[in-house]
Amino acid sequence: MKHIRKIGAVMLSTGILLSAMPLLPVCAEDAAAGDAVKMTARITLSETSATAEGKNVKIDGTKITISASGSYEFSGKLNDGQIIVNVEDTTLDKETVKVFFNNVDITGSTAAPFYVVNAKNTSINLMDGTVNYLRDGEKYGADTTAVIYAKDDLTIKSGGTLGDGKLKIVANNQQGIHCSNDLKITGGDIDVKAELADGVRGKTSVEIKGGKLDVNAGGDGVKSTKGYVIISGGDTEIKAGNDAVQGEANVTDTDTKEVHNGISITGGSLKANGDRALTNVAGTAEIKGGVVFATATKDTLKEGQTDADLKDNSIKVTASQPVLLFNTTEQQVKDLRVELKEAGTETAVFSKNPNKKYDYVLISSPELKVGSKYDLYIGGAKAEPSEIAIAEGITTVADVVSHAEIEKPEIDPLDINGDGSVDVSDAVILARFLAEDKTVKMVDGALNRIDTNGDGLKNGDDVITILRRIAHLD
Repeated sequence: MKHIRKIGAVMLSTGILLSAMPLLPVCAEDAAAGDAVKMTARITLSETSATAEGKNVKIDGTKITISASGSYEFSGKLNDGQIIVNVEDTTLDKETVKVFFNNVDITGSTAAPFYVVNAKNTSINLMDGTVNYLRDGEKYGADTTAVIYAKDDLTIKSGGTLGDGKLKIVANNQQGIHCSNDLKITGGDIDVKAELADGVRGKTSVEIKGGKLDVNAGGDGVKSTKGYVIISGGDTEIKAGNDAVQGEANVTDTDTKEVHNGISITGGSLKANGDRALTNVAGTAEIKGGVVFATATKDTLKEGQTDADLKDNSIKVTASQPVLLFNTTEQQVKDLRVELKEAGTETAVFSKNPNKKYDYVLISSPELKVGSKYDLYIGGAKAEPSEIAIAEGITTVADVVSHAEIEKPEIDPLDINGDGSVDVSDAVILARFLAEDKTVKMVDGALNRIDTNGDGLKNGDDVITILRRIAHLD
């Protein structure tokens, strides 16, 4: 009996000692693979300060520097701070620096909130179920010109199903993402708003393999400054003031001898709406797969220019799956749905809403069948010519007559944009109009449909009426 009490005493004292010891590095869910990951360190951000539990982390005020490969979890908010990755010797330390975002909110007032100075590879892992923010401040210096600035290879990823972890990049003055080597996006729900500059830039290459990427940029949308852009998966939407997607060169891989086209689309879904759509400086963009909707606008004369100064913004591609290229007789407004339906039916094989005005359109999809005929609809009305026959490779149709020049079908009173359906885009257009957004162009007859609830007033209640219809509350 005394022996048993002695063992119990030892176990009790051991428990007390363990409870008094510091916690060891924690395990977290690997946002990329769903496996348990032992964290090298966990860093907690507290608006004007930060604390770290683990190793290879140095904190200087609100600057947190990671000095070796490993797994590092960040959580919390910094009002003005920066995460720096700086591995001293990458010949000795060739492993990946894995940074895990767990509901992070960082503003970098004077420099990039996320800055890779030196590392063999760095990954930003968006943990499942989290929403993370990175924001810029006033104009940065030459060292960092983007919200995420990486001098070496960078991968952004998440885990599980599409969009488990979210990252919102707010760049009012800088670029959104800049990588001086290879940039890969393999997962996550990533929203990049770059008010004045480019949205996503990689120097050697940009590869989009998965996830959801939404880019709204005053400059170029997704761009490689010296190499190529490959889109092989995921769901990518781009609105750009210049090129929606730009590749610089056709590059031959020195190891595999594979030639990468300046822009190559092999899978996934891409909506690329810009003043120019798909620009491969070295030639044409290539389409080998995926669903692609690209639009561009005709160049306009600026003060002091002549016709000889106008750029050709038409879309130039090569393709191994069916592609329809056309231009419209008049410039089309955004938010009017573009559809292809099997000729003489209501069966749509393609349907997308452009988020920018346009003159040129590219549609490509594995659903398009060579030899089949399709009707083109713009804003819910059939365009002309009708019954477009799809040929192998590229089908070109010149001078498509727009919705404004042909008779329109009867429109639902809540269908503000006249695309044949009542959805969120109708509520958005109406809200913008009521807020006196001068850039909103209403389609014919829409002004007569603004009083959606019939109370004789035009106000926010009319927007609510549309939302209630969408939610099936009415």
